Amino acid sequence: MRDNTIGNWCKIALFNLTLVALYGVLMRYKIAFDFPFFEQKNLLHAHSHFAFSGWINHLLYIGLFLIIKNKLSAAGHKKYKLLIGANLIAAFGMLIFFTRQGYGNISIIFSTFSIIIAVVYAWLFIRDTRALSAVLPARAWAVAGLLLNIVSAAGPLSLGYMMATKHIQQDIYLASVYYYLHFQYNGWFFFGAMALVIHSLPKIDTAFQRYFRWFLMTIIPTFQLSILWVKLPVWLYSIAVFAALMQLIAWLAMLTKIKSSFWEKRTNAPKSIVLLFYISAIAITIKFVLQAISVIPQLSHFVFGMRSIVIAYLHLVLLGGFSLFFMGYMLANKWVYLNKLAIVTICLFVIGVIVNEILLGIQGFASFFLMLVPYVNELLFIAAIMLFGGALGMFLSQIREKF
Repeated sequence: MRDNTIGNWCKIALFNLTLVALYGVLMRYKIAFDFPFFEQKNLLHAHSHFAFSGWINHLLYIGLFLIIKNKLSAAGHKKYKLLIGANLIAAFGMLIFFTRQGYGNISIIFSTFSIIIAVVYAWLFIRDTRALSAVLPARAWAVAGLLLNIVSAAGPLSLGYMMATKHIQQDIYLASVYYYLHFQYNGWFFFGAMALVIHSLPKIDTAFQRYFRWFLMTIIPTFQLSILWVKLPVWLYSIAVFAALMQLIAWLAMLTKIKSSFWEKRTNAPKSIVLLFYISAIAITIKFVLQAISVIPQLSHFVFGMRSIVIAYLHLVLLGGFSLFFMGYMLANKWVYLNKLAIVTICLFVIGVIVNEILLGIQGFASFFLMLVPYVNELLFIAAIMLFGGALGMFLSQIREKF
């Protein structure tokens, strides 16, 4: 029997994903057609903040809580549930007020509130798991992710300050954005998701401790690859190159260990769930490959100079990598129901992710050669509808167990 609280949390998560996708549809419609309502930048800020806080953060907070749930008292349960609820309040506050005012006073307050929640959650988790290191191999990954989530907060705080004071320096603005994205994607999201994976492994290989150290040591140096407009000393750039290559090698080695560990267990998981994990692993692998390739300065300037390529990369990791992983994780742990509607709409969502990536890639490379792709914006709008339809269908599939 599924825990009703967990089921309700997951319904909220899928509802939130539906709202994220709806904002994607609105933004794509504004680009392809005439739609005078809403500011595009405001929609973008609301879309990205809510995707992080209302979708990924929400599921990571749930997952990490469930890792240690049986070790906590009833009072401990209540604290984590309150924090998960508070995070949702912050997420919806950002969604509403970033939509209305962009970086305004109220939206910055809700953004700051989400950072405070991250700090409190990290402190509580570290305190509650201090004596569990020997029996909780996932703890190191979880703690690193939670701390990197706090570290990433310097990015939005910097952006909020610049917006509030109306004193914007373009280089610092871009560096703040990439700083935040780097420590969210490569820090909090990656380490948090790996904590859930490590906790789920049927047996733990000591090699995972080595992989953890490699990723942790290279998280700061690889940030330099995001700010190559800053002229770095050769020795510093060499460290960044080495770190990117080390991450790729560590990921491939770790992925092999994870696959063999689950293969030995030989679970009879439905093919649809296994497929989600495979696609997610492929997306993250492509992410590490692209990061390694980006050490070539000319290529990096090309990539970061093309808006479509940047958006394609961000969606590849967030949708293809982490979102599909969380869908598979929720299904594998029976937090949500796997019924006919869920299977159909997950397939629709996956197709939407693939089509979206292909179209953005084509648009980006075409713009490099000063070529126009006919109807590409209309096609991207259709891809956004597919993503929205997939997310909405997945949410509706959870209204009843049998659908």
